[in-house]
Amino acid sequence: MTGILTKQIRAEDKIIFDSTDNYLGGCQMTNTSEWELTKDLNVSKFQIWYKWNAGEIKLPVKVFLNGEKFAEFDSTRSACDPYQQTWCNGDYQINKLFPKGKYTTEVADRRQCLKPNGTGTIRLYENGVAPVESKSTSTAPIEPTIITAARPSVCSCNQTVVIVTAAVTSVISAAIVAFLLRR
Repeated sequence: MTGILTKQIRAEDKIIFDSTDNYLGGCQMTNTSEWELTKDLNVSKFQIWYKWNAGEIKLPVKVFLNGEKFAEFDSTRSACDPYQQTWCNGDYQINKLFPKGKYTTEVADRRQCLKPNGTGTIRLYENGVAPVESKSTSTAPIEPTIITAARPSVCSCNQTVVIVTAAVTSVISAAIVAFLLRR
């Protein structure tokens, strides 16, 4: 394995935790990871490094905090190793406060990258926006919108902002052209 790719992370996302301290070597395989946070973190994106099957785009993930279920969701296949296309990140926009404590992450199959004599690869990111905590006690996963193509692709951009920006740019461009044509 050549390394974990993070190039599809949004510009405002910043890594705030890496369970394997940027480990870039060969992986053993696991379906369970144990890691600890020494302080509370506002997490926008949860990321796992995983060996995906062909055509697989979702990975069910369970996260436990001090032995209690904390979160359950489907991560989405994203950036892959350019030389080993089955090794890809699994991303999920979690937008949740992760309190200080001991965590366990579980996936169904033993295909998560395990640092030898260490733990599975988990990365947490923040984007500077405090997460909104839900008052609901439901642990039902939220289904992300999947864009299917020949190669899996995930847009982590705010599509509303993109559309509004395009519309404003179009109006301004039309106004400039009209002004120049009047001359």
